Amino acid sequence: MANPGDDTALIIPFGLPAGLEALRRRCVPDAMAGLSAHATLLYPFAKAEALDDAMRARLEGVISAHAEFACRLVGLGQWPGVLFASVESEDPFRRLNADLLTVFPEFPSNNGEFEFVPHVTIAVGPAASAPETASDPAWRELPTVCRASRADLIVRGQTGWDMKWSFAMSPRN
Repeated sequence: MANPGDDTALIIPFGLPAGLEALRRRCVPDAMAGLSAHATLLYPFAKAEALDDAMRARLEGVISAHAEFACRLVGLGQWPGVLFASVESEDPFRRLNADLLTVFPEFPSNNGEFEFVPHVTIAVGPAASAPETASDPAWRELPTVCRASRADLIVRGQTGWDMKWSFAMSPRN
């Protein structure tokens, strides 16, 4: 089996309202390096050199078995060093994460150190601790509806994050 590497992640990308995206770009260093707004499904994932056709087929099989869905980003959440937009409903994310872990048990998010909580990170590090970040008017753009229609496998390169593979979810009937 492959070992996890902190240079890959499986995410569901989202578009954010303009003000919240601008805040995220100021407060998440990787956002300026190509990391889109997203909910993380698995991070760290496999080492980049372990990403082969068999792994791609396994990922596609799991993700395509899930129907696309709408969710809402509803408000400000906080952990030490992180401000995030909380997600409702968490159920479709949790089902997809559980199915991925059935196929890839060696890659629990955060190395299994924390419970999987679907969210969209808006600020990290010192910016997350700054009072003006939590009180920024951009948070008033919530709630907002987002659509989850695909999952992307992203890889960190020398200049930032790039999409390696994208997997469509099944269309809703």
